[in-house]
Amino acid sequence: MIKQEKTEEIREHYNSDPKKEWDRLQKRYPHEKYITTRMMDRYIKPGDKILDIGGGPGHYSIHYAGKGHDVTLFDLSDENVRFAKKKARQYKVKITAMQGNALDLSRFPEASFDVVFLMGPLYHLMTEESRIKAIKEAKRVLKPGGYLFCSFILMFGGVIYGLREIEETILWPEEQALYDVAARDGSLSFDAFTYAYMTTVKDAKKLLAAIRGLKTETVFGQESILSPYTNVLRGQPKKIRLAWYDYAVRFCEKEEYMTHTEHLMIVSKKSE
Repeated sequence: MIKQEKTEEIREHYNSDPKKEWDRLQKRYPHEKYITTRMMDRYIKPGDKILDIGGGPGHYSIHYAGKGHDVTLFDLSDENVRFAKKKARQYKVKITAMQGNALDLSRFPEASFDVVFLMGPLYHLMTEESRIKAIKEAKRVLKPGGYLFCSFILMFGGVIYGLREIEETILWPEEQALYDVAARDGSLSFDAFTYAYMTTVKDAKKLLAAIRGLKTETVFGQESILSPYTNVLRGQPKKIRLAWYDYAVRFCEKEEYMTHTEHLMIVSKKSE
C-alpha cells in the first residue's frame, strides 16, 4: 500500500502521451463512454454549467460542449490540457481548459457549477485523506441541487484486464499481490500502469457516504457487462456493437453484474 501522493510521477505519465488516453475511449473502449454518457444524461440538464476535474484529453468536456454546455476542463497534465484545446478546435466546440490539481480548486468560487465531474483523480490519489479532500473540494464548487459524478477503477477490473489482455500475468510473481487483494475483496494503492488506487464497490460507496451533504443517486458500472468482451466487440459491425451497448445499459446499475466492469461511477446530489 502506497501512503503518499505521487503527483509528479502521475503528471509525467499523462504528459508523455495524451493521445493514448484519447484513443483509449475513441478506439479501444468506446462502450465505456457510450454507457457513461447515457447514464449521465439522466441528470444533466440543458444549460448546465460543467466542471470536468481530471478531464484528461477532453472526451467528456468536448462531448458536452457539443451539446451546448459551458464546460471547464481542469487537469493535472499540461499536455492533456493542450491536447484538449486542440481537439476542441478540431471538433469546433468551445471549452475552457486549464492545468491544476484536484486537491486545490481555490480558483473557482463556491457553488459556481451545476455539474461536476471527478472522473480521473480518484484513480490516482493514493491516500484516503486526499480522496476525501478532492470530493469535498468538488462538492464545494457545486451548486446546491447539483450533481457530482465520481469514477473509480475497480480492483477486480485488474483481474478482467489480466485475463483479457495479458493472460500469463497469473504466473508472474510480481503480480500475485494484486490478484490476492482482489480475491480478498480489498482495495489497494500501488504502482500499476502508473500510481493508481483500485477499489471495491463497497469501499467506493463507503467513501461517498462519508461526505456530508451528498446523497447517492445511483451507482453503475461504466462498461456494464461488456469489459470481458471488449476484444470480441471490437471486430463486430457498428450495428451489432451499438445493439450490445444499448443492451448493456440495462445491466449497469445491477450490483450482481459489477464484476463485469472495470470502472465504477457514483452519482451524488448536493443537498439544497
